Amino acid sequence: MIEFKGYDRLVNFTDAVVAIAATLLILPVVDAAAHVTRNDADTFIRQVMPQLLMFLLSFAVIANFWLEHHRLFRRIDKFDTTLIVLNFVWIVGIVVMPVPTALIVKGNSHDSLAVAFYIGTMLLIAVFQLLMNRHILRRPELEHDHDKAHTRILGDAISAGYLFIAFMVGVLVPQIGLFALFIMFLIPLTVRVVRKAQAGRSQRA
Repeated sequence: MIEFKGYDRLVNFTDAVVAIAATLLILPVVDAAAHVTRNDADTFIRQVMPQLLMFLLSFAVIANFWLEHHRLFRRIDKFDTTLIVLNFVWIVGIVVMPVPTALIVKGNSHDSLAVAFYIGTMLLIAVFQLLMNRHILRRPELEHDHDKAHTRILGDAISAGYLFIAFMVGVLVPQIGLFALFIMFLIPLTVRVVRKAQAGRSQRA
């Protein structure tokens, strides 16, 4: 059943959870900083630099997923039960992100289990973002602008595919670790290539 009332509550709740998850990323650094004296500040900065770098990476990951989620929900003003369920699983992935972030900081970026947990969480979020997009594509009555769904779903599908590759590489080749995520920089190029190929087939048809 499609519903209008409560749509803003769904979006606002999701935004609040994302904000809390992003804030949790930095709390361990803040807690450690509370015990630092003036003479130990330089040493502290050097010690927490890996944690700060992981904070920036995870914050960027959450921010990127939130931006794509925002673009997705900006197209619609209605929802149904399926979309709520998919959205809540997406939220679970966002909430979990601080955990693998902390594991990698406490261990190292080449710990295959921690890397699998980190990239696997990203993959979960990406897959359910794709599923939400596919659901909206199949229910055009939910959205304002049905034409844009095709372009968004392509990017989400490619993102999920590359994250799966990064997950497998990170697990099977522990020496690479989180560097497997560099494959994500290929997403814009891949989207352009696929769209160009699709346009070429449409013209020939």
